[in-house]
Amino acid sequence: MRIKKASLFLLLLAAGAGSQEAAAWEWQLSLGPWTLQPLVSPVERLAARVVADEARELLAPLLDDFTVISYKPKVDMDSQGAFLSTGLWRRLGAGRFAIGVSASYLRCTLPFSLQDEQRLYFGGIPVATISTSGQGRIDLRTYMLAAQGRWRALQRGRIAAYAALGLALLRFSGRLRLPLIARVDSILGSAELSRSAEMTLEELRKENEDVPAWSLAPVLGAALHYRIGKRSRLFIDAGLSQGTFLAAGAAIDL
Repeated sequence: MRIKKASLFLLLLAAGAGSQEAAAWEWQLSLGPWTLQPLVSPVERLAARVVADEARELLAPLLDDFTVISYKPKVDMDSQGAFLSTGLWRRLGAGRFAIGVSASYLRCTLPFSLQDEQRLYFGGIPVATISTSGQGRIDLRTYMLAAQGRWRALQRGRIAAYAALGLALLRFSGRLRLPLIARVDSILGSAELSRSAEMTLEELRKENEDVPAWSLAPVLGAALHYRIGKRSRLFIDAGLSQGTFLAAGAAIDL
């Protein structure tokens, strides 16, 4: 229900912006890097939990044979990506305020490493050690629709600084690649087991209802504009939502 209400809000805001006079419009195009760092976003926490769950499923026969009750591997995850965005703003109050909508396409890769070690005891004596490791990645493809309000905080000659606040609706798709190696060292000898999994996020959603297709998140932004012509500007935009981004682009007054 919350997603439906947010979608309706975004559509109404877009319609409101489009119904105004063309002279008050501002069109933007930008691109830049996007990452889930430096803050730990909900997307990253969920991705790490999904990786651990899938690893547990892959190694279930081995873990059951050795009666391993608790399997909680350590998952270290990074992220790197880029995005392309276009937006339309309606200026208000002689340009001091504005409302706008934007649409973005994001590509992001989440490389990760997984490590775990379980020691098994019998009568207080260690009899076996199970070590698991793996290096894989999650490839994300995301569409984002955002509605924001903007305030011009500073105007000095050709330079203007803005702050923005709004909501973003994100649609996730992608693929998980998870190779695993398990090694058992015991008093009877050693053995090694290899397992791997590759599946789309759509397939993961069928197994795990915690993997969402849509995500609603607040958007915080700050931008610095430099006017290069009567109707054109260059700008740098930094933002925080389901991750962080830094973009460079151009804006045209229509």
